[in-house]
Amino acid sequence: MSGVAIVGAEAFRYRLPLARPLAMPSGTYTQREGILLRLTDADGHVGWGDAAPLPGYSPDTLADVLAELPATLRWVRERRPWLDGLSLSFEGPAVRRPRGRGSLPRPPSLVCAVAQASGDLSSQQLGWSLARVYGWTERAATTRADPTVPAVALNALLPNDDPVPTARRVAAEGWRAAKLKVGRRSPEADAAVVREVAGVLGETALRLDANRAWSVEEATAFADALDGVPVAYVEEPLSDWRRQPEFARRTGVPFALDETLRDVTARPTRLVREAAAFVTKPTVLGGAGADASFLRFLAGRETPVVVSSTFESGVGMRHLVALAAALGDTPAGLDTYRWLAEDVLDRPLPMSGPTVNVAAVLAPNPVRLDRLEPLAL
Repeated sequence: MSGVAIVGAEAFRYRLPLARPLAMPSGTYTQREGILLRLTDADGHVGWGDAAPLPGYSPDTLADVLAELPATLRWVRERRPWLDGLSLSFEGPAVRRPRGRGSLPRPPSLVCAVAQASGDLSSQQLGWSLARVYGWTERAATTRADPTVPAVALNALLPNDDPVPTARRVAAEGWRAAKLKVGRRSPEADAAVVREVAGVLGETALRLDANRAWSVEEATAFADALDGVPVAYVEEPLSDWRRQPEFARRTGVPFALDETLRDVTARPTRLVREAAAFVTKPTVLGGAGADASFLRFLAGRETPVVVSSTFESGVGMRHLVALAAALGDTPAGLDTYRWLAEDVLDRPLPMSGPTVNVAAVLAPNPVRLDRLEPLAL
């Protein structure tokens, strides 16, 4: 398999209005900002990637991406004139300019964007769907069969203030999973809300996300107050994240890894072995988060991998749907797309749920250049 000759590398900035304000620990936002990368190969194919760090959550910032863009694009143009047509990893220089003591890695969202754009080019050169490129393995390459799923189930995101009406609608529409944030009330108050929501969800699995809000004692109080109500898992229940296996064994409440994956992806620790699920956000994890084969290795054969978004544009969302289709039948955390009032794509993606048609999402859909600001780098 020959490489994809890269003859052009450009960057564009976008600012998209949100349908409603997005409340984050770092503030409340009314628009989503990010950087799109456009790579062009010698055959005229164009590949797009989305670098969209989420303020107050991602380990990098938009300023980090902008600072590193010139060196990254120069590397793509000059130091490596081709990218392996089946590789979704970015193997450029691992560090950038030091700030204070030591040095920082390349911004993960930018690493992810380069991987996405190269994967987009690969799909066009091979004549494969983007999902099949993400699902590539040596075995899959020897068969004509596409190993990806044709539809991806979505995980409904329930509002924090009054989740019950939405939970009732989600159950009626047949969503397989729903997610609720916890950790902003007292443990007992959170448990009361969870019990009420679970009561109307019925067969819809309830996933919880605490974002490391609790001490072991608080998390245990929450588990006790659940009074046996089953939940699929709690993402990152503890501020002392190393003690999450202890919490699960003490309470019987499963835990899932999200933020912790930034630290343990290379080490099969007890955290990895005992987690009920891995919630992977490629924008946050960088190249590893967009590598389906690595995620399969991390999960083994039993642990589900939940592909999750950080309010990316339609360019990034197409890649997330493709990755979810490559990883199997686990409901994906991609319900954030409805927050966008506008998109960078010509047509809004069909993402209303409870499932999405992968082929429809990955169908040709031009990027609206009139909604982008070219960056002179």
